[in-house]
Amino acid sequence: MKVKACAKINLCLDVLSRRPNGYHDVEMVMTNVDIADVLEIRELEEKKISLICNNKDLATDETNLIYKAIVLLQRETKRDFGVEVRLEKNIPMEAGMAGGSADAAATLKAVNELFQLGISTDRLLELGACLGADIPFCIMGGTALAEGIGEKLTKLKPVPKLKLLIAKPKAGLSTKSVYENLDIDNMNKTGFKHKDVREMVSIIESDEADDIKTLQIAKALNNILEVPSLRLLPLIAEIKQIMNDNNCLGSLMSGSGTAVFGIFDNDSDILGAKAVLEKDDRINYIETATTV
Repeated sequence: MKVKACAKINLCLDVLSRRPNGYHDVEMVMTNVDIADVLEIRELEEKKISLICNNKDLATDETNLIYKAIVLLQRETKRDFGVEVRLEKNIPMEAGMAGGSADAAATLKAVNELFQLGISTDRLLELGACLGADIPFCIMGGTALAEGIGEKLTKLKPVPKLKLLIAKPKAGLSTKSVYENLDIDNMNKTGFKHKDVREMVSIIESDEADDIKTLQIAKALNNILEVPSLRLLPLIAEIKQIMNDNNCLGSLMSGSGTAVFGIFDNDSDILGAKAVLEKDDRINYIETATTV
């Protein structure tokens, strides 16, 4: 079985509070883009899990989310089956685009179907949440409001087909370090004004024409995690500025970074921004994309 695992971007992300267990309560709107990993999954006679990837920087042992997803399905069904997964990695790593989560979600769905495990979609969502907060969204796909730690999902209307340019610095930021440098409790105490995620939801759910809705989405982009990330890696702000200087409608870091996307009105502006970014050897990923 061959399946695609689509990347995601955050159109907005707010962190409300920190839980005693270290997790954070969030509100965010996510949507899929047409950058995707490709997984080829087949049954093995030998009862083992084999993961092969074209990207040598990616761990292919039991620490990989694909491996963990298969183990989780084996435990859930009390079945010991052999699986080989060949992964073509196209989603950039440490980008805030849910590459690992998308791969795990695709694995859960595909292995469930391939081995006829009979696990319901609702149960797959629960299992996915055990592995990572973005995995339930990646299982559901489309456009959604996510709450809680990211596992409480509300399906939204599809967004217009947004023209995107995505750029990622060579340097990465771990999600852990970004959250450690976000002092949300102190921000709340000092009267920090959180952006209203419901504004983005209202825009997406409205009946406005696509061109008007695109402009409104671009103006409402917001990600509270940019606060620590721009401080840790100023290049993120430089990428946003280059996109803005080339007439992008709005730009934002996705998730905990470090990928930045810009929404553009036309291809010529995208090419203009891309040409400038390609001259910077601190950036190792530049790609055009659209929402799906």
